[in-house]
Amino acid sequence: MTQIVGVHHPALADSLLQQALERFYELRSIETLRKKPSTSELIDWLQALVAAGVTSDQLEDKLPFLGVLMKKETDVETYMKWATAGANTSRPRY
Repeated sequence: MTQIVGVHHPALADSLLQQALERFYELRSIETLRKKPSTSELIDWLQALVAAGVTSDQLEDKLPFLGVLMKKETDVETYMKWATAGANTSRPRY
């Protein structure tokens, strides 16, 4: 996946890429999503993150531009429920 992203975002900071991939795969691990985020959505999301100046540290605390990653409103709702259920963890999920 890193190589694919590198073709589209060759100047992307490694720390941002690694944190974004972690969050991307975290989303993909939610079994109840109707449409899991794809590579295309990841590339678009990274573009939004770079344009907004989001840092890897900020991705640890929040998940900005969730609508770029998830195309179905029901999946956004599913994620929010999943994140709320995991609120006992040390890292906020949204």
